[in-house]
Amino acid sequence: MTRLPDRVHTERPWRIHELTGDFRVEDVWAVRTPGAGPDDFPTLLAAMQASAGPAKDPLPSRFLFAVRRRIGALLGWDKPLTGAGDPVPSLRGRLPRDLREAPGRSDAGLAPLASLYELDDECALERATTTVHAVIHLGWAPDGSGGHELRMAVLVKPNGLRGRLYMAAIAPFRRLIVFPALVRQREQAWRDRGRPGAEDGGAAAVGRAVGTHEVPESIRALSSLSRIDYADVFTLSTDTDTDTDAGTDANTDAVTNVGAGATAELWARALFGDVPDPVERLIWQGLLGLRLSRGRSPGTVAGWRIAERGEDWIRLEAASWFLTGNLVVRAADGQVSLGTFLRYDHRLARAVWPPLSAVHRRLAPGLLRDAAATVRAA
Repeated sequence: MTRLPDRVHTERPWRIHELTGDFRVEDVWAVRTPGAGPDDFPTLLAAMQASAGPAKDPLPSRFLFAVRRRIGALLGWDKPLTGAGDPVPSLRGRLPRDLREAPGRSDAGLAPLASLYELDDECALERATTTVHAVIHLGWAPDGSGGHELRMAVLVKPNGLRGRLYMAAIAPFRRLIVFPALVRQREQAWRDRGRPGAEDGGAAAVGRAVGTHEVPESIRALSSLSRIDYADVFTLSTDTDTDTDAGTDANTDAVTNVGAGATAELWARALFGDVPDPVERLIWQGLLGLRLSRGRSPGTVAGWRIAERGEDWIRLEAASWFLTGNLVVRAADGQVSLGTFLRYDHRLARAVWPPLSAVHRRLAPGLLRDAAATVRAA
């Protein structure tokens, strides 16, 4: 995963330069594709397409995009502005005839960006909103060692002062979290190309229950909170094949033989890691103010204290000045369950957690699927 100098993009004779003279280069990234040859660009685009989707995107990206969508909806940032009569015309109007008639137009797994053109060695996608007109350019180039790699360039044209402020505000998140995660996923897509099951990613459905009265007593009883103000549980089956035509409940689709014999602590570490990653720190410490332990320890998982464990479950605890939280992971009866329980210790919690809880519920299924992949590989 490498961020490249802007000149790596600007000095190559890409066709995109004909269209984006009034755009600036924001980032250029290299996506490593070992063993790739000069004719493998369509293969990589197909692999990227197969590996993409809301349930398959990297967790850091899913979280930040979920937060961004909610803020954008509240502030009206995301109204598309490339339709007829809109003040930001699509770059499709600038396309020369040969690019307009180019046959391939996939989104390369980068929706909601819309394809502009696709050639044998490059393609471009765009999206314009009230904040910024953005273009992602994907170019296929020699890697200097006899092979080829993908060069991914981000080109932007901010819409006024608001757009410039917006780009400055998101730059640290984009460069430290979103694009590194995106690059790693695309590199994994190349490694996984053609592997059985790579197209669906093993994306089993996840059952969920939200609310103190909806969460099963078998999970709720594992919380240590004297009062539960918020509760949810998400469950993924781990030991049987999915067969919805034969009557299997679609809410508990299974990933075959995942983590047979894996302990609840192993699942917890697969879910959250030994130490919190940047996104977890942003949520838990930055937004919720949770006091987390530093460094790796057999007594903590991602900074949360291991408070108690049983034969098939583990409970993690952390608190801030305005709320107390439990994370309960249970691995039993061919399922792994993740329960989240919160007690509001100050009225601020009632304002902070509800909008975050919507993002949390959106991300939890993918978190379980990612953990299943980690446990499967262990």
